[in-house]
Amino acid sequence: MVGDNLKHDNPTFPMAPGPVGGPAAWRGPEVAASDDWIYRLSDAEISELESAASTCEAAGLDTLSITKADFPLPAFGARLASLRQDLLHGRGFAYVRGLPVERYDMAMLARLYFGIGVHIGDPVAQNRNGHMVAHVIDIGTSPDDPKQRITQTPVELPFHSDSVDVVALMCRNSARSGGESSIVSAVSVHDEILKRRPDLLEVLYQPIHIDRRGEIPEGMDPWFQLPVFNWHEGLLSTFGPLRPYIDSAQRFDAVPNLTDLQVEALDLLDAVTRDEDICLHLPFEKGDIQFLHNHLIMHGRTVYEDWLEAEKKRHLVRLWLSMPDGRPLPDQYRQRYVNIELGTRRGGIHVPGLKPVLPLQPETPAYH
Repeated sequence: MVGDNLKHDNPTFPMAPGPVGGPAAWRGPEVAASDDWIYRLSDAEISELESAASTCEAAGLDTLSITKADFPLPAFGARLASLRQDLLHGRGFAYVRGLPVERYDMAMLARLYFGIGVHIGDPVAQNRNGHMVAHVIDIGTSPDDPKQRITQTPVELPFHSDSVDVVALMCRNSARSGGESSIVSAVSVHDEILKRRPDLLEVLYQPIHIDRRGEIPEGMDPWFQLPVFNWHEGLLSTFGPLRPYIDSAQRFDAVPNLTDLQVEALDLLDAVTRDEDICLHLPFEKGDIQFLHNHLIMHGRTVYEDWLEAEKKRHLVRLWLSMPDGRPLPDQYRQRYVNIELGTRRGGIHVPGLKPVLPLQPETPAYH
């Protein structure tokens, strides 16, 4: 099996020959100085989206079967094509604002959102339950539970990247206070660490053990190994692991203890991603949709205080999108992605017996 073939006992992986730079090497304050990266939907584009979703419903199309051809967007589609290119080859993130989410029930909203998503990429499963659309909302689970994701809690979410090419987050409700999205250019983080501590950057090019938190592909271990920074075919690709998932991997007897150098390198990574001269804070408004290229961007969330009323709770709806024309990935990504072949649906979660489903509401604490 793949997990048995990729052993990283004494790995040596290539490093970028120097600072990477390029259009994805932005810094938060310079981006925040303008709003040209925010695309505001027009009334005509909203009507176009609603018409496409209603046509799919009238035709009896299941939301999960909707394709780009089923969801024509003559006007907004051109903007999404441009946005898609910026995700892949530009800044690595994009923002759409103004979808009137309060107009729609969850079935209609999911149909609209899925239709937008297929203009960007191919949706893939996000968890062991096969959820193709996921609800990011506090459902009362403990952030210390090593079999649960901490996204379903109100605690701070450290900088990380998701296990797919592009992640989309749509805001249905914002928190009473806090809960800002924070994003950072992984290229800028890489180049800053190179400037400060090149010896520790080298450590971050070596695989580190990360807890799968119960989402175990067939034949693989309950953890995987992947470097934070990966240089492949002249491109820097980043896999930002959640620090709590690195820590919880230490519970397995077969996982070696973190070295002092690894701890120091991870501490520096945390410090640089949080540097106010590098990161960008984005308050979520109702109807916002945030797109992030996970190989170029790491994202996090500030701690938040939620509303007491259930119908007002902070609620983001997430899509994971595979990009068939995305970047080539090094072989070590098979540890997490399982399949890394271009032209296919790569990334997402792979567990035995997984079946794609569309949950219209957040589930009980059994939800992952």
